[in-house]
Amino acid sequence: RNWPETVASPCPPRLASLAVRAMSESGGGMIWPLPIAWLTVEDTATEGQVWETASCFYNGASDGGKPLRGPGPRTQPHNGTLLVGLPEGQFSAHLRSRRECVVHTVTERHCHRVAKLLAAGARAGTLVSPSELAASAGATARRIAEAPVAFACRVHKALSLKGAAEEEEDQVAFVLSIVGVHVQGSLIVDGLIDSRALRPVGACDPMGSFLIHASEEHSMIFPSEVDAEGRWIVPASEPIAPRGTPSPGVSVAEDLVYMPPLLPDLPYNPFKALVVPRPIGWISTRGESSDNLSPYSFFGYLSPSIVFFGAGGSHSDGGGEKDALKDSRTSGVFCVNVVPWRLRLAMSASSAAAPRGADEFLLHVSPASAEAAAAEAAQKGTCEKINAPCVSNAPLRLECEVMELVKMTDDHDVIVIGKVVHVVGAMDGPVASRGGYMNYFRIASEHCFAPEARASGCVATC
Repeated sequence: RNWPETVASPCPPRLASLAVRAMSESGGGMIWPLPIAWLTVEDTATEGQVWETASCFYNGASDGGKPLRGPGPRTQPHNGTLLVGLPEGQFSAHLRSRRECVVHTVTERHCHRVAKLLAAGARAGTLVSPSELAASAGATARRIAEAPVAFACRVHKALSLKGAAEEEEDQVAFVLSIVGVHVQGSLIVDGLIDSRALRPVGACDPMGSFLIHASEEHSMIFPSEVDAEGRWIVPASEPIAPRGTPSPGVSVAEDLVYMPPLLPDLPYNPFKALVVPRPIGWISTRGESSDNLSPYSFFGYLSPSIVFFGAGGSHSDGGGEKDALKDSRTSGVFCVNVVPWRLRLAMSASSAAAPRGADEFLLHVSPASAEAAAAEAAQKGTCEKINAPCVSNAPLRLECEVMELVKMTDDHDVIVIGKVVHVVGAMDGPVASRGGYMNYFRIASEHCFAPEARASGCVATC
């Protein structure tokens, strides 16, 4: 059960699958924070029956785009999107047939229940008592009434994913269009989702072997300015008041209900603050004229050997596809690098709105950003099995071949799905994970717990 310090796969798909399994069984070797999809779906044959299950093969894929300008209520170009991977079986059959489901955000209150669902597997699901259900906004699928966040969804597309290795189950990737959102009013403080009230719980790994309290939050503003020499000013990260500290603002009395693409009357779209904690896929690609490095928090697994990232929106320099999407489409490959906490500022620097064709590995950081200038920078290396650069000082990387590009409503809103063909590295400490707005979570072993320990009232670390 000891995970080896280095995993380098000469037999790509099989070892990629085994690597994930070894990580999840290592009792602490793997901490890559993932959100958990807690789903409900109506039975196909028996009216009134509702099934629930949970999956760590999940994340957001698109936030719906920037609000459109004009009179009247704020609206977006298209609905937000979730992506969830489920094994072929009874639950996925219900979802294929019904074409609707509800996805709930997992919090501390229901983490033990969800852990049982993860342990049982998502093939069949578990029946839900009718007394626990409530109507959803925008869909006929019913939600768990006590869950603080619920996304009512319609199936946009279902992709069959063949297991890459003998021991892998065949999976279905469901692209879900969000048609209704229900948020408990107490989570909204001064117009923002308060993570201290939400108390989100994620998984340490794609198999859900250990869970995570996403509780240590920091703010870090994206770099948007350059100094007189054209060097990027990268703001430092600042800790946010820890959980248990009373929120200074005022919460909302009534629950928030809205139906995308319409947006609620809040300062910002709350979507990203409701799908947490999100792993950061630090995507490195090779273009025709330069290399590219950029972070994507709409990243996740769809199976033990298949990953995805959502490349939403157009390039800041003149529009068109973002470099990561364009390069993945052209080259057919991409590399996913884990972001350790020690490289958080380097990751933030790589999110700068640099000109098209700029190599983010070579971005110059202004001395005015004292903390960023003194911090460890991203070092460029070369992938072993694909023609792409990698972050050589990142603890873990996944070298991937593009399997499919799933186009959403907008031409530049595309989900890139890839097969892991090579895995190199080992987790060596705390990692960075995304929260809502400009916030990040620091995730380390002290934030992890075994579900059975949480149920008995004590929190055990990984």
